[in-house]
Amino acid sequence: MDRNNTDYIDATEYKKLEDKLKVLKTVLDDNTNKVEAGRKLRYADIDIEAEREAGRLQPDELYVPQHIIDTNIRREQSPYVQYITQSPRAIILADKIDLTIDYALLERDLSEKIRYEGYQLPMFANIDGFQSNGYGVMEIIYDKDKPGNIAIEAVQFGDFSFISDTKDLQLVEMVARTYYFTRTRLVKLCGDGTQTTQFNREQVDRVIARDPDNMGPQEASDCKDKSLYKIYKVMFRVGGIVQVAWCCPDSCDDWIRIPQPLFIGRRKLLPQPTPQMIGLQQMVVPQQSQVPQSADVYETAFPYILFPYLISENDTISQSKGRVFLDQDLQEAVSSLMSSTVTQARRAAGLYFSKDVSDPNDELLMQKNIFFRSGCIINSKVTQFHLDAPDPSMFSSIQMLVTANMNETSQVNFAANNRRDSRKTAKEIETSENQQQQLSTVQVVLFSIALTQLYRTMVEIIRSSVLTGVIKVNPILQQLYAREFTVKPSGDTDVLEKQKLIQQMTNAWPVVQNTPAAQMFLSDLLELMFPDRAAKYIDAFTKANQQQQSQQAQQMQQFMQMAQSMAAGIIHLSKETEMFSDMGKLHALPVVKQAAAQLEQLQKQLTNGKQ
Repeated sequence: MDRNNTDYIDATEYKKLEDKLKVLKTVLDDNTNKVEAGRKLRYADIDIEAEREAGRLQPDELYVPQHIIDTNIRREQSPYVQYITQSPRAIILADKIDLTIDYALLERDLSEKIRYEGYQLPMFANIDGFQSNGYGVMEIIYDKDKPGNIAIEAVQFGDFSFISDTKDLQLVEMVARTYYFTRTRLVKLCGDGTQTTQFNREQVDRVIARDPDNMGPQEASDCKDKSLYKIYKVMFRVGGIVQVAWCCPDSCDDWIRIPQPLFIGRRKLLPQPTPQMIGLQQMVVPQQSQVPQSADVYETAFPYILFPYLISENDTISQSKGRVFLDQDLQEAVSSLMSSTVTQARRAAGLYFSKDVSDPNDELLMQKNIFFRSGCIINSKVTQFHLDAPDPSMFSSIQMLVTANMNETSQVNFAANNRRDSRKTAKEIETSENQQQQLSTVQVVLFSIALTQLYRTMVEIIRSSVLTGVIKVNPILQQLYAREFTVKPSGDTDVLEKQKLIQQMTNAWPVVQNTPAAQMFLSDLLELMFPDRAAKYIDAFTKANQQQQSQQAQQMQQFMQMAQSMAAGIIHLSKETEMFSDMGKLHALPVVKQAAAQLEQLQKQLTNGKQ
């Protein structure tokens, strides 16, 4: 390969790009080997019986694999999954000019197009992939069967390649992705050979002339149990436009499908005819459709979005590290310690015997490997002994390694809760839970950045299809689509900010619970914590308050009736002076008359108020 050759730049001829294709093919093979090695480590894929037959394990030895890599990956997945699925909407929109514009209707419509049926599967696969390998890749594809004419696919680490020193995926010269086809599917894609979108039958025949590719380590008896062929989709730019071609450098000497501009659903409006032109057209041919004229827009950026697991000072993509790399040494150490300890315990549980003699020649002609049975007579003095049991501190050492790894993976709450001492306090547990929540929030911020880029690209493509009339929506949505707005994942608000607000309100509840705002505060907190169930809790509060208010109203009414009756009695008594004795007229009657006068004045005021 001539490193100084520049003929491949802006070229579409296979011969000029062949060396580049072979380099990418080599990178794909290396990535596939890395993935297979990583999977063996993650799942501890070891055949114990085969290891014993090979002599690497003794018959009484036992290997106890520890799945620390897989455990850490699964433990960290919850915040990512929650970030994607918890919110009822996929994105949040904000107008670039008028912030008072309500985009709730548009957010719901775009969420239905982005969250099509089955959208979770590629996203979950991508999360698992970048946790394992250090980075993951999502591809945006055109799919007319989806509500938004667009879909996403997770690209496996071993099926995607670029030059190893790449720092920005959009600045690389060429990328390649592996696809897997059966012989039937390859022949069907050739069609009749009259269209440029079909595969070249001559090149396909070269591919299917050999045996299917081996997709992983298989036994010799399974050699015939294969049906898939590896075909590579490559993308490169010509004149700034991304070109897509299909090839198989190992078997073919030309493109399986010639390079074509990349189209994933983006469209633009063409200059519309003037009213005079419309009138002339209507005179010649009646206007059959009011759909505006539009044209396909070919992509200038690769439709691949990179999801890094960690960010460090080393910005070379291929140097990104995931949990397989970070935990492999610890997993091997813990597995080795656990296996040695268990094997030692098994050996210590056995009974061992020897003849109780001091003559070194006494063992001549002696029968060995005898198994003792109950009731048998032994014609010699024997000594029974056993091997030492494992030191109990060995389990503490294993626990220490696992706990240290939990701290390293930002799971300090597990480290505190799993500690076996009795000095754990409620404050320590609460602090661990709060810190875990904060760490989980920080953990998905990097994921949010990549997801924002993915959603923005998808929204741009859907928006172009709506404005050009390819996707039909109601007039209100059409007007909202025509505005300029920003896009960000709903998880930023509905998950990250929501969790922060819940934590703040929970901490403030002891202060608020004895104030008049307690019920309103509690209702808001329940809506945040349990959006699906909060309605019935709030309804119970409302009914209880209504019942309490009704009881208070009845009691007040009874009290008013009693007060009115007592007032009428006092007024009547004040006018019946003969009912008082001489002493009563002197001391009680003035008080009664004063009270009656006040009651009569109050009744007049109430009557005037009603009037």
